[in-house]
Amino acid sequence: MNSLIKQFLYIFGLSIIFGFIRYFTIEDYHLINLNKSKKVSVSSSGPILINIDSAKEMYDSNTAIFIDARDIDEFNDGHVLGSLNIPYDNVFDFEYEELLDSLALSVAVKNNSNGDNWVEKFLVVYCSGEGCSLSEDWAYSMSKSDFFHEDITIFYFEEGYPVWKNSKYPIKVVDSSDLQKNIEPEKTFFDFIDYLIFISIIFIFIFYFNDSYRYLIPIISRMILGFIFIYFSWDKILDPKLFSGVIQNYDIVPFGFENLIALFLPYFEFLIGVLLILGIFVDISSIISISLLIMFVLMIGQAYLRGKSIDCGCLLSDLNDSSSYDKRMYMLKRIVQDICFIVYAIIVKYRIRFKRDK
Repeated sequence: MNSLIKQFLYIFGLSIIFGFIRYFTIEDYHLINLNKSKKVSVSSSGPILINIDSAKEMYDSNTAIFIDARDIDEFNDGHVLGSLNIPYDNVFDFEYEELLDSLALSVAVKNNSNGDNWVEKFLVVYCSGEGCSLSEDWAYSMSKSDFFHEDITIFYFEEGYPVWKNSKYPIKVVDSSDLQKNIEPEKTFFDFIDYLIFISIIFIFIFYFNDSYRYLIPIISRMILGFIFIYFSWDKILDPKLFSGVIQNYDIVPFGFENLIALFLPYFEFLIGVLLILGIFVDISSIISISLLIMFVLMIGQAYLRGKSIDCGCLLSDLNDSSSYDKRMYMLKRIVQDICFIVYAIIVKYRIRFKRDK
């Protein structure tokens, strides 16, 4: 037991060291999210005009969903990073119905025990700046629509995208390769991780009933589990800011610790994956794997049961344009995948039972 504790401390200590090294390479990143404000008070209803400074403050505090009211071509030429394109001219078209429905839960007005109103997210709408009224028109039309609660507050800033861009705030330009991806056939529900699970289960099932190859089952499980932890940690290591936002969506981390977790947890996962593949510290790595995977299942499960439709954050995949139904199906799929990975981790932990007879 003492050796397992020492091994855990080695892994944990290395993840802290790597996390701090990464911390000093990121601009404008704080260990504690001082801007966290998940429950924002609602003082009035209807659209409210704000300036770009207020819009940027809401952007930084992650208390708003940004909507680009311009047409798709202008959106592709450049938009606020993370914003959704719902053109005012097409806002009531059928193609946007599911997207608007997926936004309704996050921006819905709620009541606390004191009778005060609050929301998890506001809507902030913008367009092309001076002379463009699309954002204001969008805000007033949607405030009276059936998609959202009647008391919902929608903000719009008239300076729009040009001033946001000139202020050197975060933007994204859709290049031609991204446009090509958009016209390619829609990605199927199953990805290569699912096929990896299917194929490995078949081999495990076959080897289990063959004494000569049964010893390969823990090796297969260990390799797949190690690969999964490395694969799922890599995006998080590259973009801890985005991962922090995903963590915040779960509403379970207190005191603004999302940034801290987003910085160190990916390295913890990465090290576990490397150790499993190398066959080093296998016992403690399998125990940690089981614990982490159970935690992931509980996190996604509680969010699903609370009616949330969010990206689980495993690959920081961009599901913003997906419908609420698609997001929730994706959450269920991740739960099933994690349960399979728990089985792999249990096999690795009790690998002695699969030892080849001499």
